[in-house]
Amino acid sequence: MSRTAVFRAKIHSIGINRCVDVPARVSAALGGGGHIPVHGRVETAPLRSTLVPRGEGRHRLFVHSRIWRLLGVDRGDVIGIRLSRDPRAAEVEVPADIAGALRRDRAAHRRFAAWPPASRRQFVRWIGEAKRPETRRRRLAEAVGALARRAERMLDRRGRPSPGAIVKRTTGRTLRRRPPSRAARARRRAV
Repeated sequence: MSRTAVFRAKIHSIGINRCVDVPARVSAALGGGGHIPVHGRVETAPLRSTLVPRGEGRHRLFVHSRIWRLLGVDRGDVIGIRLSRDPRAAEVEVPADIAGALRRDRAAHRRFAAWPPASRRQFVRWIGEAKRPETRRRRLAEAVGALARRAERMLDRRGRPSPGAIVKRTTGRTLRRRPPSRAARARRRAV
């Protein structure tokens, strides 16, 4: 069931970005919470975006310059907006070789399916970034194996399996920012 919310709002700017503040009733109707993937229309222009939380259960919608220029509107103008939650945002395209490897290992498949979409995309992207076919096959085998064997020890702060931890355990490298060097840590302690 997809709820549609219709409202009018004044465009304002934050730096060079144009945005509108989404009423709390609309945020609640679209599911509330953190970032909300949406699709709909701004006046007559189609839109696919994400509502960004701004506190107290309310959200902000950034309007792409292509849209406000097309409509001939700018800050201070009031525009009509129609939004629905975007069901396609949760979909992650998994290449056939990765999907096959996950299907062959039930534990790995269950843990992969439990991840949020962003983590699944990161996992697929890391395997897909391999330049040589043998590197891709090795990454796939290592990552799926680690996912199946040790995912319970590789949890993020919300208790979900972390793809960054899997990559680090299988390759010794991290997908995230590198930890500070000893010299950098010593400088911080000295301050």
